[in-house]
Amino acid sequence: MHVIVAYDIGRDDVREKVRRVLWRYGLCPISKSVYAGRLTWARLTILCEELSRLVGEGDSIVAVPVQDSDFRRALAVTKDKVWYRAERADIIVTGADT
Repeated sequence: MHVIVAYDIGRDDVREKVRRVLWRYGLCPISKSVYAGRLTWARLTILCEELSRLVGEGDSIVAVPVQDSDFRRALAVTKDKVWYRAERADIIVTGADT
């Protein structure tokens, strides 16, 4: 399954530790505080337990499992464009290049 992990962490040093852990589990950044990748449920629960030991009061992390078929249909929005990632190319759905 795919998983999307988003975080809101106040301290820079804690944020950096979280990023390193996410990378170690094979997740890649899709924005400044959102990572995504493929994990099993067991691996995701272990990841979340590890992250829970890093965060402080007022910090939050959410991990959302996503079916592979839904993850492949994700849309990205940038200025004046909506696009999705096809198997080998970015396809613009709407925007200046259509």
